[in-house]
Amino acid sequence: MRGPLSGRTAIVTGAGYAIGAATSCALSDAGASVVLAARDGRALRSLAADIGSAGGHAVAVPTDITNPVSVRRLVEQTLGAFGRLDAAFNHAQVLGVSLAMKYEIPAMRRHGGGRVVNLARAAGTRAAVTELTRAAALDFADSGVRVNAVAAGPHDSAQDVAGAVVWLCSDGASLATGEILCLRTTDLPHPLRHNRDRLSDSAWSDDRKPSFGGPDVKTARR
Repeated sequence: MRGPLSGRTAIVTGAGYAIGAATSCALSDAGASVVLAARDGRALRSLAADIGSAGGHAVAVPTDITNPVSVRRLVEQTLGAFGRLDAAFNHAQVLGVSLAMKYEIPAMRRHGGGRVVNLARAAGTRAAVTELTRAAALDFADSGVRVNAVAAGPHDSAQDVAGAVVWLCSDGASLATGEILCLRTTDLPHPLRHNRDRLSDSAWSDDRKPSFGGPDVKTARR
């Protein structure tokens, strides 16, 4: 499957939830091979089958994102299956986000870099995830690993988040790091608003891609 992420491999934690599932499908639609991680193995296998039926490639890896051994195994299985890790979407609580980055980032650095996108959703954890994101972005700024977050509000849909994650993992966001992308459901960047169901190369052409600081996106900078 060809797309802006063709040939790349992405991990999605929390893939058993609506946002994680939508993001997994969107990454696959964009051409990435996707490793699905969550505790519910049955839900992961069902999602992997759906992605496969749509022409994508997904592997289900049941994972306890709060357990270091389980998270390390997730990354090891990803490297064993695909040989590389290029992107990761971390949909988890603060501990899970921290553990995920601990093992994802070294794997990305082996192949020259990658993209990490964390979800800052719940009001009680948003500040902590934001701080983790900015700290990691600063620590690995010279390594080729870009670390950003999507801050989703209660009225932002799973598809809104998925579109933002795909863009942050694409070449169009190659210079973005330490950014907190705040979604506004009724006023999303053009390609996110009009391509919620299926993403394609045309959705990310130069004249349609969103830009940080524009009228449709609010970003919180360091």
